[in-house]
Amino acid sequence: MELSVTETVQELRTDLAIELEMAKDEGKKVVGCLCSYTPVELILAAKAIPVGLCGSTQAPILKAEEVLSSDQCPKVKATYGRAISGTCPLFPLADCILSETTCDGRKKMYELLARHAPLQVMDLPQKPDEPEALAHWIAEVEKAKSFLENQLGVSITEQDLKEAVQQGNRRRALLTQLFMTMGASPPPVTGVEFMQIMSKLGYYVNYDMHITLLERLLKTLERRIEKSESGVPGDRPRILWTGLGNSLGCSKVLELVEESGGVVVCQEGCGGVVVCQEGCGGITRTEDLIDESKDPIHAIAERYLRVTCACMTPNNQRFEDLKRLVKEFRIDGVIDLAWQFCQPFEIESFRVGELVKEELKKPFLHVVTDFSTSDVEQLRVRIEGFIEQIMEAKNNEYH
Repeated sequence: MELSVTETVQELRTDLAIELEMAKDEGKKVVGCLCSYTPVELILAAKAIPVGLCGSTQAPILKAEEVLSSDQCPKVKATYGRAISGTCPLFPLADCILSETTCDGRKKMYELLARHAPLQVMDLPQKPDEPEALAHWIAEVEKAKSFLENQLGVSITEQDLKEAVQQGNRRRALLTQLFMTMGASPPPVTGVEFMQIMSKLGYYVNYDMHITLLERLLKTLERRIEKSESGVPGDRPRILWTGLGNSLGCSKVLELVEESGGVVVCQEGCGGVVVCQEGCGGITRTEDLIDESKDPIHAIAERYLRVTCACMTPNNQRFEDLKRLVKEFRIDGVIDLAWQFCQPFEIESFRVGELVKEELKKPFLHVVTDFSTSDVEQLRVRIEGFIEQIMEAKNNEYH
């Protein structure tokens, strides 16, 4: 399969919108998703198409700031701006939207977004280790199921849910295998290339065709590894990406890393080579399968409550994942990303830095940014210094 992907965010979504319009002409329903906590299996069980609606570009923010204050998270503003500006080709196609109370900014923005489309806000318990958290989240999953049934005019059976869980697990298993190929030395593609390809394959209308494309990509990457056709120098620093992540939204940082001589091999945290990506869109969102032996609603709730977002307290699993991924992917340095005004990830970054520098003894860089390009040159200087720090540490190991 062709590995080069050059489409912009708008082009990707426009192409998807055309496919969705054709699917809707055939009677299919579309459900918008806004977070890793969205139980996609409910949507699949309703025989609907899940579509991510989060904003990941700068353009819609100006429109959003006519309503929202400028000192809001760029993700919140970009998402709301795309919905109200008429620039998002996907939003008008959503029959309804599932959302969840991850942070205060998103939660309050959803009150405004609900004026434009039917929207269910799932009340996410933010102390996941407490025994009552699971019971509460199971109830929210049940409510979301009823919401979809009412909005889409369907009845979701237990068998529908079991089949959807199997579908979701099959997709997750393939995605995990794809992320793991980036652990090769050298990785089969650069982090930017991997990000672009995975971003495009993150959208799908026909599930079976989507699975086929993932399988083809996996075979292509495995063949590149086997035949040493990477094209990525094997001695480049291996970078883990953690913190907030949206593959398209944070591409400028990935590009700067690779221009500076590093290869982003593991994104731990929302998101980048990104040979292993943890967080939103990353490996820790795919390697955790739903237990197919349990009641499907219970199993779905259990799995989604294990998502490691900084909105959770304490978010200890994220730190265990970091330690594991640094070892598995032979990481040389860690970059932690936070969007401007994102208090949960900004504060949690202190603990991440402690872990990386003091326990793992790796170079660490914390980046606060948004979707604009205004800080590119400043970031370039910082990232070049970070890569130099890694190279110095590696040279010291050799002598």
